[in-house]
Amino acid sequence: MQAQGMLNRPVTALPGIGEKKAKTLKGLGLETVRDVLFSFPRTYKDFQQVLEPHEAQAGEVQLLHGPLLHLRERPISQGRRLIQATLGGQLGLTWFVFHRAPGPSFLYRKLQRAKEVWVYGLVKEGTLFPEMASPEVYTRRPGHQGLMPVYPLAAGITNNQRVNWIKAALGHLGELGECLPEDLLGRYMHRHEALRQIHFPKDWTHYERARERLVFEEFFLFHLGLQRGQRQREGVAHRPDGELAARFLAQLPFELTADQKDALRQVAEDMESGRPMRRLIQGEVGSGKTIVAEYGAVKAAASGGQVAMMVPTEVLALQMADRLKKSLGPLGIRVALLVGNMKPKDQQAVREALAHGEVDVVVGTHALITDKVEYHNLTLAVVDEQHRFGVRQRAALLGKGNPDLLVMSATPIPRSLALTMYGDLDVTEIRQLPANRQPVDTRLIHPDRRGDVYRYVLSRVKQGEQAYVVFPLVEESEHVELKAAVQEMEALQGGLLAEARVGLIHGQMGKEKEEVFQAFSRGELDVLIATTVVEVGMNVPNATVMVIENAERFGLAQLHQLRGRVGRGRKPGICFLLAYSHSPQARARLEVVRKSNDGFFIAEEDLRLRGPGDLMGVRQWGQPYFRLADLQADRELLQLAAEAARELLSRDPLLKGYPELAQELDNYPI
Repeated sequence: MQAQGMLNRPVTALPGIGEKKAKTLKGLGLETVRDVLFSFPRTYKDFQQVLEPHEAQAGEVQLLHGPLLHLRERPISQGRRLIQATLGGQLGLTWFVFHRAPGPSFLYRKLQRAKEVWVYGLVKEGTLFPEMASPEVYTRRPGHQGLMPVYPLAAGITNNQRVNWIKAALGHLGELGECLPEDLLGRYMHRHEALRQIHFPKDWTHYERARERLVFEEFFLFHLGLQRGQRQREGVAHRPDGELAARFLAQLPFELTADQKDALRQVAEDMESGRPMRRLIQGEVGSGKTIVAEYGAVKAAASGGQVAMMVPTEVLALQMADRLKKSLGPLGIRVALLVGNMKPKDQQAVREALAHGEVDVVVGTHALITDKVEYHNLTLAVVDEQHRFGVRQRAALLGKGNPDLLVMSATPIPRSLALTMYGDLDVTEIRQLPANRQPVDTRLIHPDRRGDVYRYVLSRVKQGEQAYVVFPLVEESEHVELKAAVQEMEALQGGLLAEARVGLIHGQMGKEKEEVFQAFSRGELDVLIATTVVEVGMNVPNATVMVIENAERFGLAQLHQLRGRVGRGRKPGICFLLAYSHSPQARARLEVVRKSNDGFFIAEEDLRLRGPGDLMGVRQWGQPYFRLADLQADRELLQLAAEAARELLSRDPLLKGYPELAQELDNYPI
């Protein structure tokens, strides 16, 4: 039991760590001995080979050894000094140091005393021979031979200290069980060996095998944690389709696409199975995802259940409630709205109706999950634009009963991210657009032609159409940027768009923002100018023109989402990307959007170009922190881990046959 207690003890249990250092280490996320053990190197210094100066290869990071010759130091400016030398007369060495005091610098004095040195750094081409700029220098051969781990540091913490603490923590590996099932151990390195080799690899081959094992473990534990709770619960067995579903499908004013039919079939199978449905419907803007939600609502109502549909804004809630009253109301399905802006007595009336089973479908925002709301028989929860909600909010809605869950997203997500953020969900993709939807004409415009763009906007407005203009503002708290953006918007309102009825919104507005949205939806405004991203899901069929200012500051998926706001009616849409950066990188990114209307392709390109950390603010979507795994580089392992977790839980939902795995899972932060 003593060993077991060691991993859970605070870092002060390790030699050389007092309260002061413990406080610093907490900032690095290290509070226990176990944290130290699972804190991996950020890179390695390759000390496997010690080469002579004549073996230096430009473009390589190398450890070279030889006599130090031609050493000299000279001042440059304002206390800066340049130290120059050669290694054996065959490799140029330079260091820049700050030294204001009289006499030679500390580094120069150290080098003067050395007859031979070891230098480590990047070798570059030089005029006479290869060179190293500011290499690490050792007057004795580095004590660590092989691959030297380099850890994240903080003030007062050295890499040598971190190495020593890791060595001490590795001494307690015996208490750490093997968490992978036996059938997977044939493919991956044993856990103890992987931890030793990730910290102190024998060579790059051992490092790769250790990393593969630990990345798979991270993904495997993550997916088990997501899926385990859902597999243990009994779901609601909704009735097979009957008269109500037939009437709903018969009243649709268009032919369903093949993808929509597949989605309805999958939802029907899930809802009738008796297992909890956990499904993500992911599709293009305007691909008809709401039809799937409506169909699910019909099935729930036909079985005597209630439906809660949670959307991110009150404007969207109003739009959705109006739509459902028109599509479901004629079927006898009772639809209600519940949002925070309603009068208290109206809210109370809806809550009472829900509790007594007098409402079949309720549409709302976070108001649906407050403590005051009780449902009579909630059997289906629909979350629209899931990335706008946190995991806790989704869980709070599910906690209002034992409902099936249908998540909808109009923001196509790369499969690797979908597996991560929605690892507990089955994914349905709707890629086909209805026959009447035309691709939006997207044009990349130089700022010199900005006036032409707004003259075109006015010409479409005079034909009775509407337009959006969007300005980037990443953080609403950036008051200086907000002020500048609002000034620019007001200048546009009083200048190039002076002939139009213009509404202006930004994040610091209160209820009036909702009023402007509503006025635009009703056609009382010609142009809607916004600093924030125009709400996803905003459906104004009369809007045909989208102008995006500083388009280079948006993510590609965001740009695709924005242009999806236009061309939703009978007339085609056009989107102008006004780019003020002329860099090749910015141009290449925007060309992806200009050339393609495929949101799934664009999402993959966005992930490739920007990385998962930046992609549409992935962190705010609730993406977990992985210690070692990289969502882009490790996509194959992510897929393998997700499948392995699902297969294991299908055999043993409670993990009764895997006590060490179950214990590890209890400690795993999801």
